Amino acid sequence: MQPSQSPFPCHWWGTSLENAGLGDVRPDVGTYGRYKFDQLPPLPFPMRGDFAWLATAPAYDYSIGNKYAGELPRVLAFLQQSTAGLGLQLPASFVKFMNNPALHRRIRSNTDCYLDLSSDLFPSPKGDGYLVLFLADSQGCIFWYLYLTADGSDHAVVSSPDFYEVGAEGWPEEPPDPSAIVFCAESFEAFMCRFWLENEIWFADGQKSPMPAVAREYIERYRRKT
Repeated sequence: MQPSQSPFPCHWWGTSLENAGLGDVRPDVGTYGRYKFDQLPPLPFPMRGDFAWLATAPAYDYSIGNKYAGELPRVLAFLQQSTAGLGLQLPASFVKFMNNPALHRRIRSNTDCYLDLSSDLFPSPKGDGYLVLFLADSQGCIFWYLYLTADGSDHAVVSSPDFYEVGAEGWPEEPPDPSAIVFCAESFEAFMCRFWLENEIWFADGQKSPMPAVAREYIERYRRKT
C-alpha cells in the first residue's frame, strides 16, 4: 500500500539517530519520537518479499524473537485459520518471516521490542480492514500492526501507542484513540528492513558493533532528503 492510499496519517515512530549526525531530523525527544514519514530515505535494498537483505546479517543471542520463540508457530497457525475464515490470506512475506526463527535472530532492538503475534484479526477502528499485532515495545510505549485491507488485496504496517487485540480488555485508564494509528511502512518487509537498519545504526554507536555496509548510504540519503 502506498502512503497516498492510506486511511491513516503517515509518520514513523522510532528512536533518535542524533548520534549518527541526523539531529535535525531525528532528534532525541525521549524513548521514541514520531518523525516525518516523507523525510525517510528510500531503503537501500529491493523489497522482493524474500528478506534476502537479511539472510547474511549477523545472528544474535538476544533478538526480537526470543520472548515468544516457542509459541510463534502455534499462534501463527491460529492466525492463518482466523484469516482463512474471513476468506483472506496473510501476505506471503509476513508468513515467511514469522515461520523463520533464523530471520528473527538477525533483528535486535535497542528498546527491547519483541515479536508478539496475535492469533486473530481485530477490525480496524479506522479504515475498512483489519489489524494484526506483531511487534510490541517492552514497556508498552508503541505497538506495531499488520494492516490488512478488507478484501485482502493489500497491506501495510501501522503503529499506535494503543493496544488492539480481540478479547483484550485494553488499558483501564482510557480507551484507545483511533486517530493515533499511523501508517509507517508500505509493506511488512519494508518495515522490518527499516526497523533492522535503524537499530543497527544505533547499536553501532551505542555498543560499537559493526555497522551494516549500507548504513552510511542510508544516513547520507537521510541527509539529502532534508
